[in-house]
Amino acid sequence: MTEASDDRTRPGGRTARTRNAVHTAVRALFGEGRDTISVREVSERSGIHEVTIYRRWKTIEALVLDVAVTHLNEESPFPDTGDLRADLLAWARSVAGQVSTHEGFALYRALAAAGSALDNPGVSPRREEAATYLRKRTDQIQRAIDHNAAGLSRPPTVAEVFDIVLAPIYLRAIFGYQHPDEALDVLVDRLLGDH
Repeated sequence: MTEASDDRTRPGGRTARTRNAVHTAVRALFGEGRDTISVREVSERSGIHEVTIYRRWKTIEALVLDVAVTHLNEESPFPDTGDLRADLLAWARSVAGQVSTHEGFALYRALAAAGSALDNPGVSPRREEAATYLRKRTDQIQRAIDHNAAGLSRPPTVAEVFDIVLAPIYLRAIFGYQHPDEALDVLVDRLLGDH
């Protein structure tokens, strides 16, 4: 078995170490308040050669999207405790906390940019990754709704969760007219009020 094939199959191999170093560098750069970053900066911060980064991710946009999707899937799953209101509030607080940081807002922008390119295959080389993330997230929310459906006259839809709870948080972060974490209980209660 060659070293290259061994890295692909062995958890924690060189490929995993490279990905971790690059992801850590991207998050650190955004955490410093940067609006944009370059492959050269990621290379310098991570110690991973630029050629390796380009071979793996092709573009800085694809790399940032990979970091964003990984972060949200691994570190911010939608809770499912059996109490939909509490789960929605916990998730809303988590989202509001993330978009209130430089790093979190930069990762949100990467997802938004990739999401807007989902219908145009030529725009985003990782649009499938964004679509996969969105499916995973909607599946998580749907499972939590399904677990609570018996106690609701009409369970909310995932689209309603996005429109009534998530969208205002993102709009607050973008336009700054209100802090993202203010009155989250009002948003959740508005969603559940007619259900």
